[in-house]
Amino acid sequence: MRPAVDAITAPGVGPTRAMVVGNAGSGKSTVLRHLHWRLVEDDREASLLAGGEMDVASVPRSHVLLVDDLHLLDARQLEDVRIRSDDPDSALVVTSRPWPLSDALTTIARQLERTRPAIVLGHISRSDILTYLKSREQLIPSTCVDHILSATGGVSWLVSEALMAHDERDCLDDDAHGELARVLEERIAHRLDTLDSDLRRTIEVLCVAGGDARRLLGTPEHSDDGIMQGYAEGLLMRNGQPVPLVRSTVRATIPVHRLIDVSSGLAEVIARAAETGDPGDHAWARVVRDPEVGAALVRHGDGLLASHPRRATELYRAAIDSGVDPATVTARRAQAAWAVNDLDTAGALIDAAPHAAREIDGDRLADVAAATWASRGMQEQSAAVYRAAPPDSPESTVRAMIAEFGVGALGDAETGAREVVTEHAGAPSALGVSMQLLRRGLAASVAAEGSPTMLADLVRASEMYTSSHTSSAIPELPAVIAATVAVNLGDLATADSVIDDAISGGHGGDWARARLLLWRAWIAVQRAWPAEARESLTRAQECAPTPCPRDALLACAVQVAIARRYEDAAGLQAAWRQARPSVLRTEIDLYLLLPLAELVCSAAKVGDTDHIAPHFARGLEIVDTLGSPALWSAQLRWAGIQQGILLSRPEDLAPHAHALVSAAPTSRVAAIMARAGRVWTSVLAGSVDADAVEAAARGLATVGLAWDAARLAGHGAGRTSDRKVAARLLACARELHPNDATRRPAASGTETSPAPATEVLSERELEVAKLVLQGKTYAEIGEIIFISPRTAEHHIAHIRRRLGASSRSEVIAKLRLLIEESASVEDVVPTRGGHTAGPP
Repeated sequence: MRPAVDAITAPGVGPTRAMVVGNAGSGKSTVLRHLHWRLVEDDREASLLAGGEMDVASVPRSHVLLVDDLHLLDARQLEDVRIRSDDPDSALVVTSRPWPLSDALTTIARQLERTRPAIVLGHISRSDILTYLKSREQLIPSTCVDHILSATGGVSWLVSEALMAHDERDCLDDDAHGELARVLEERIAHRLDTLDSDLRRTIEVLCVAGGDARRLLGTPEHSDDGIMQGYAEGLLMRNGQPVPLVRSTVRATIPVHRLIDVSSGLAEVIARAAETGDPGDHAWARVVRDPEVGAALVRHGDGLLASHPRRATELYRAAIDSGVDPATVTARRAQAAWAVNDLDTAGALIDAAPHAAREIDGDRLADVAAATWASRGMQEQSAAVYRAAPPDSPESTVRAMIAEFGVGALGDAETGAREVVTEHAGAPSALGVSMQLLRRGLAASVAAEGSPTMLADLVRASEMYTSSHTSSAIPELPAVIAATVAVNLGDLATADSVIDDAISGGHGGDWARARLLLWRAWIAVQRAWPAEARESLTRAQECAPTPCPRDALLACAVQVAIARRYEDAAGLQAAWRQARPSVLRTEIDLYLLLPLAELVCSAAKVGDTDHIAPHFARGLEIVDTLGSPALWSAQLRWAGIQQGILLSRPEDLAPHAHALVSAAPTSRVAAIMARAGRVWTSVLAGSVDADAVEAAARGLATVGLAWDAARLAGHGAGRTSDRKVAARLLACARELHPNDATRRPAASGTETSPAPATEVLSERELEVAKLVLQGKTYAEIGEIIFISPRTAEHHIAHIRRRLGASSRSEVIAKLRLLIEESASVEDVVPTRGGHTAGPP
């Protein structure tokens, strides 16, 4: 205050002229009274106009005219003050609030500011408080000063009230200063009660609606006018934000009926406020028992269900508290719980779901129930859900087909899915097309004669599922199904590409990320990339520290696979001991046959085949029920052969070898396995044909069995007495599967027999690679092969990682080498187009 008076009375040229602006309670009138006293003390003539009792025109020019609350003068008096302000030789000091602003008041301000800048009051700084306390010989803890400034926004009148009400004893055990807040809220509430109804409504809307308030305040002009009025009253900041204590006071005191009546759009505002996740917003939003508010909360919960299921759960709970029938959101709440891997909560909600919930959202409830059972490692129960509650929608019907196929129960699942999809045919959507392609590809995978488009259908189904941005519950992810089929076909490059694309695209939502990372780890093991496998396994564990039983089994299978290939016997024993509980807790289904095959081999290696025997038998039962399709049965039969070899029980090999021989005419993979099985049996019998062993080993490597290929070559080397043959086969073994636990997915220029391009890159990546070598940009690549430039960039990033290249020039050099060398052996190495064309 004293600095303001000193500034006005400072010696200078000309009469005393100044304007003091401040909001309510900022001390304008006090400044004017002190100024009047100072002028009188200095024997200067001064006239104080307060309340409108003085004739302005009668005040001599030599007198200092002091005018308080200029904004309250009537039009005649305001005009007299304006005329006086036009005379630069007339002494004039006025105070005013920043609102309302009339033309006359604006003119007066401009004239006075030609002498000196306006003195603006209303905001208190930390130094102001410390100076004030020092002058009064008071001490307040620094933390209390900071809290007062934060809660009051530095608004003068509130800071003053806070300093007067502050009692250090109330703060000893209360860092939140609850007692001080209570006192100040009472005083703010009193001030709110004295406002006119329009201004009070503006303040209430700003406090309740936050960033959405301006939409509820009408036109921008009306909104800005109301904000300036609230600022002038010392209740809002100049930018329209409520002072923190004012916001909390309004929210704590506003009657529910006025909260509802503030605006017809308030329901949406409440929902958006709750959507932010601020607990303070939830507390008052939930007490509003109004159907419109409840519906808005559900609507916004639906918008967050895919991306932020935890927040969606809060919104659904708030909706129930607002009067929404719990049955209408039961399925949604179960889906949200499932999406964050809270299977117990999801199961409890489903079990307790009233009949009305099943009528309202039956398909969603069935999908969540089925997916929950599948995640628990109980696919049979997943299929049972759909049998008990046959779905109506095309998407849910295909999900039911996934569950039925998973347990080998074909029945009418595929026919029913085809009929429902056809019946509901309409405008295509990404999710709808994904489900159609998935149905077709899955059906073809178990058909007697495989479709040449089967893998392409499944890969596109995965891509479309990613594009749909759905996080709906599903027994198994389309990307996992597509990758599993690709692995079964010996196409590890495509499997890797499918999983990588799914991870980068957010396939299935956040809940699916851990499972996809586990499959990336699994594929990396098969490609002899242990470092990448461990990295992906670690990332999966970070995503889901407590995985569901299904994912836990896959994680254990990855750990066991790494240990069997790169660690000693003790390491494998430790990994197997860790895996045993997961094996007990999980039932085998069609989509877990690959991990099962690894566990069968590892169990034989550690001498614990009895533990895995029931699961092995169940896996064989599933594929037999499906008609023993080579695509699904070959890997499991090969595991049976490996089990017999590891246990030195040739008689156990016979049924599996016969199954592979029977499947060989229609399956390239089965034919390679059958041939390798015969050679391996001969090796174990002591007959080592180096050419046959090497050919069989290299054949296994081409279908993704590099580890077994190396083992076959190693066995041959160990059973021959010819040193040259032994050296040749050992070199072959090292080449096919280097025993290097740090090996990364990089192409080495020193390899004696580089892998063909189709074994390193997927078909789409190979297309992109060839265009890169032609010098095409991301945009040009996208235009040529009908993908977005961003997708083209993503593919090139994949290519760089797979080649282990650190720069663009290195990528181009390695691509040129890879593609040119691949072209030279194109007639020798089978391409992707021959996956289902029959035996080699």
